[in-house]
Amino acid sequence: MFSKDQIAGRVVCLADYGRLKAGAIVPESNELYADVEAWIAEGNTLAAFDGYPELPMTEEQLQDWRESAVVSRFQARAALRQAGLRSQVEAIMDDPATDPLVVDAWTDAQEFRRMSPTVLNLAAGLGLTDTEVDDLFRQAAMIEA
Repeated sequence: MFSKDQIAGRVVCLADYGRLKAGAIVPESNELYADVEAWIAEGNTLAAFDGYPELPMTEEQLQDWRESAVVSRFQARAALRQAGLRSQVEAIMDDPATDPLVVDAWTDAQEFRRMSPTVLNLAAGLGLTDTEVDDLFRQAAMIEA
């Protein structure tokens, strides 16, 4: 089941469905929005939007959310800028010791997955906790171009 913020163009996943886990916030621009469209095509109706819920998660739910969390390149970069971390990431990219695959991903990836090697590598380089990375992904998901 999903509800949709008509103003922002994002849906909130209210119950696990396909690749989406309860609590996921999916903008129309995200590839996972196709799952929402499939759910609607099955004859389902969006619930009335009642805001973005704060859902307590078990460790398993948190891990599932982390595995499914994806943001666009723009969203990731904008969230890092808002958090004051963008210049630190650029410094990591300029460091010759940085894995070339991480540099390529930062330069060319169209989306970033929460548990990708690139994100995990950058989080370590920035000294971020898992919770801080989760928060960045949640913030990023709310950003629109």
